[in-house]
Amino acid sequence: MLIDYKVVKSKIEKEKVTTKIKDGEGNMQDVVKEEAKDALTIRFKKILKTYTDQDTGEEVYVCVKKKDAEGRDTAVDAEYYAFTGSKILIDQAINDFTKEDLPCPTVIQQFATSKGQTFFKFT
Repeated sequence: MLIDYKVVKSKIEKEKVTTKIKDGEGNMQDVVKEEAKDALTIRFKKILKTYTDQDTGEEVYVCVKKKDAEGRDTAVDAEYYAFTGSKILIDQAINDFTKEDLPCPTVIQQFATSKGQTFFKFT
């Protein structure tokens, strides 16, 4: 269950970017610098099962619960965080849904290409 997301600058992944700037004499020079790549931060709950409420007809989600000091489940849903540099997931987060859509059930699915590479996508 996607609770929240944010596109941020990565603290780990960098890329080299070449820009043109004028030097002191007005000549254009290429300058190479490192910039942080985009990263997607997601906050989510893990859904264990779903069912339809007999009285309301609404779909109900049963999520993993937080544990107490003795390791027993509490009544509070556990929340998790993940970070990714996946361009596909970042693009989907920016273009395919909005914060108003949250919370929403989703699956992050791994796909394989014919060349043996893998990528992830919200489905």
